Amino acid sequence: MKNLKIIIPIFLLSSFLIISCESVDKAQITADEFFEAFNNENEAKMESLLDPVSVIDAGIKNDFYNVFNQHMQGFGKVISHKRYGFHTSTNDGITTVVLKFKCETEKETRLYESLKFVKRGNEYKIYEYQYNINQSEIDKEDNTH
Repeated sequence: MKNLKIIIPIFLLSSFLIISCESVDKAQITADEFFEAFNNENEAKMESLLDPVSVIDAGIKNDFYNVFNQHMQGFGKVISHKRYGFHTSTNDGITTVVLKFKCETEKETRLYESLKFVKRGNEYKIYEYQYNINQSEIDKEDNTH
């Protein structure tokens, strides 16, 4: 009986870790597609990566494009992006993932960027985006790994 009490928590923990890693990996694919679309100024592709519920249906798509345009004008394209943090959570059956990146831009500025995703079906869609030259502003969330 003692072995069973030990095995069940280990099984549950390992299942959670596998699901968490899979979520981060799938969100990373969307992030990579986003950075490519951003650099190519491909609005149609960027729109396909935005969450249809919390961005498109909510009518805030133009707010996203304003932020993207400010980024492009101020710092240019993202030459490289390296993930340095992540956080996953599931509440009421909705999975969200936050990925944080250290980015180098074509105007030789280091930026810190955060992309927040929500799982819609089998895809991860962007519902929040922010960037800052100060990492501490992006790292205000305490649950980043």
